[in-house]
Amino acid sequence: MMITVQDVIDQIKEGVTLDSSTVDGLKYGNREEEVKGIAVSFMPSIDVIQKAIDIKANLLITHEALFYQHHSNETLEKNNSFIEQKKSIIAQTNLAIYRNHDAVHRYQPDGITEGLIEELEWKQFVVEQQLAYSIVQIPKATLVGIAAHLKEKLAIENLRFVGNKHMNCENIAVLVGYRGGGASTIPLLDKVDLVIYGEGPEWETPELVWDILQQGVSKGIIQLGHAESEDPGMKWLATRLQAKFQSVPVTFLPTTSRFQLL
Repeated sequence: MMITVQDVIDQIKEGVTLDSSTVDGLKYGNREEEVKGIAVSFMPSIDVIQKAIDIKANLLITHEALFYQHHSNETLEKNNSFIEQKKSIIAQTNLAIYRNHDAVHRYQPDGITEGLIEELEWKQFVVEQQLAYSIVQIPKATLVGIAAHLKEKLAIENLRFVGNKHMNCENIAVLVGYRGGGASTIPLLDKVDLVIYGEGPEWETPELVWDILQQGVSKGIIQLGHAESEDPGMKWLATRLQAKFQSVPVTFLPTTSRFQLL
């Protein structure tokens, strides 16, 4: 039985309602084209696009945007030579590109958070799941010990944190992507020892934790990085799609950190 691009899209969106403001959608390609191979990645960078072609995938499912803005900005795209060059590269391929940002975040539980929890092997420790976060209750460990676990499981060389690295942690809130802002994380600090998140404004939650420490209370945060926190969720999605479309090869293409330390 032939599997089309639309069949895969329908599976991704199953059970999820997306309104007119969604950023999800088929950005390149034909909905009726037969899918011969699927590549799944956090970022649709040029190297990922080339890897998708190399493995003979003709559908790339990506979490973030092709052209560096969460919402499409036609003025920016038309007046930037580097973006025009990327468009030219894509046009030379036969690759359908579908952005799956909103749908996977609206799964119950959130698919991106679920992927991170599974990658950390903390699934059995989950005590609360909300749309924006999960809370795990792990065997007591130090912040530095938890950081070592994160670095090992997520292949991260360096982590940023605020807190006493020798503090004991048991109740941990886990948030992905740009959910590290104060509106999401500050309320959680009343009921957890440690908050782990992707990224957020540095003058919000980190400053609150700093002031909490001045009051003699042990709380901590660890910042993973946006891609580092969400890449496992796209790996989770790839596994899910492979189980559904067993006759089509599904390959997860990891996104490496863009930042280097001097």
